[in-house]
Amino acid sequence: MNWLKNLSPTAVLMCKVLCGLFGVFLLVGLAVTSLVYPFEKPLPFAMGLLAGTLLSMAKVILLEKSLGRSMDMKKKQAQNYAGLQAAMRYLLTILVVVVVVFLPAVFGVFGTIIGILSLQLSAYISEYLIHKKGLSTKE
Repeated sequence: MNWLKNLSPTAVLMCKVLCGLFGVFLLVGLAVTSLVYPFEKPLPFAMGLLAGTLLSMAKVILLEKSLGRSMDMKKKQAQNYAGLQAAMRYLLTILVVVVVVFLPAVFGVFGTIIGILSLQLSAYISEYLIHKKGLSTKE
């Protein structure tokens, strides 16, 4: 995990929480797709969940890099840069969703959506761990 060294402790925590959520959602999702939800096979669900979770981690990393770089810029330049970076993250999300939609035998839409939405859940869990449990984000 050498790439984690250049990230802030909060971003690292969010990535770790995303990994934990991946494991939980994988176990629950495989049980649901095997027993209850017959519209998506377990392997495409798992691949979709992996794609969505990796996208969420990439968005955390890209946001971290964007914020770090924009701090050294003037206000207007930083606003333009941040807007461009946000647009790039949205385009990346759209690209992943388009790939998932066109390859339904490989990637499950249900799993991908859960992986993408796990970004918000990881933010809430990370905030809880930092502020409520007293987990330090200092190294």
